[in-house]
Amino acid sequence: MSGNENNNLRIGVVGMGPVGAVLGAHLIEAGAYVVLCDLVHQKMDIIKKKGITLQFKFEKNVQVSEVCFSIQELEMYDLDLVILAVKTPVLEKVVSQLKEISTEKMFVMVAQNGIDNEVVVAREFGDQKTLRMVINYAGNISENIVHVSFFNPPNYLAALMPQGEAIAKQINDMLNSVDLTTEIPEDIIDHVWQKAILNASLSAVCAITRKTMKEVMDFPLTLDLVEGIIDESVVIAEKEKIDLGKKFRRYSIRYLKNAGHHRPSMLVDLENGNRTEIDQLNGKIVDYGRKHYLPTPLNQSVTALVHLLEHLQEK
Repeated sequence: MSGNENNNLRIGVVGMGPVGAVLGAHLIEAGAYVVLCDLVHQKMDIIKKKGITLQFKFEKNVQVSEVCFSIQELEMYDLDLVILAVKTPVLEKVVSQLKEISTEKMFVMVAQNGIDNEVVVAREFGDQKTLRMVINYAGNISENIVHVSFFNPPNYLAALMPQGEAIAKQINDMLNSVDLTTEIPEDIIDHVWQKAILNASLSAVCAITRKTMKEVMDFPLTLDLVEGIIDESVVIAEKEKIDLGKKFRRYSIRYLKNAGHHRPSMLVDLENGNRTEIDQLNGKIVDYGRKHYLPTPLNQSVTALVHLLEHLQEK
């Protein structure tokens, strides 16, 4: 890593959904030189003009000086770190494009939901250059305004190998300096699975039923379904030697009930005719179940139903 201080650490953030916009705004506020990247020109033009406005759980407006519209354009900025906050269905394509412009000093951090996303990056950049982040906030974005529905601190980030630990600590300290509470855990993969199970338990049910998280959690029969998906997923995680922590089931239900009337991104993606992240959530739990010769009928069912809805929209 270069010896940059916060005020000249050069960071690219790819993907201006709620995750990327919130991260980008806080890193700018912390003093980094940040380039925001997204394919949607209209959105980026508005962000360049008006900045990023965060509402509800955060209340701030952060002005933005640098935006671009493609991975290729990032090459001119000589970046120390690129944070990927794109949807997982396009992750491999984005990583491939980023590899074409990578430099010896560039690290890459994945910040989206799902199991094994860091594996996709490490396959191209190596474990030494790969970092992983687990996001514990969520929201919806319209143009330059992010309504942050909830934040259950902390977020987590870590390097996969010691070579990335210095820049991981630097980013961690920067985010904490502007009150985006973040920690470096002993094992980031435990937290990846924890968050993936939380998402897998409820996002697909919301997407299939077109209901908010609160509506699903308040209805006894769908609450039973959510709890069943959690229990099924925990069995698979335990086979993978994942440490979910004590009383994870109780924590999960409390976490999900506190989400309120949030509409998870999987529901929003289906409504907008976009591919979802189902394969990196419930689909991965099904895959790991097969690895251990364990049935995962609930995860398999919601995965199939979401894929059916995607298929019907493509016709």
